[in-house]
Amino acid sequence: MQKKAVIKRIRKIIAEFGSFDVNEIGAETSPCVGSLGNYVGLAEYFKPQGVQVNVYMPSGFSSDPEDEYDVDYEDLGKDVLEEILILCEEYEAEQLKTEKRISN
Repeated sequence: MQKKAVIKRIRKIIAEFGSFDVNEIGAETSPCVGSLGNYVGLAEYFKPQGVQVNVYMPSGFSSDPEDEYDVDYEDLGKDVLEEILILCEEYEAEQLKTEKRISN
């Protein structure tokens, strides 16, 4: 799938079901956007225009992010976008299950 098609699908899911974070779907890992020295940036909150990247220091004592910043989908690599799409599809499936449960 082309990068533009991946972004279009991500945005379609988020437009239909809303923004979400990795904790809402119980994801075991988050897509890694990049690293610098002892720091790693993980895409953890998905919005219509892009992602919120939380910066962690894995060797630190806290599980809280050190910093955060937003990145547009167009500025991410195709491999990261494909990982995000998988998470979006999991979120979509969960939302559809919930809708079905509610309607019964």
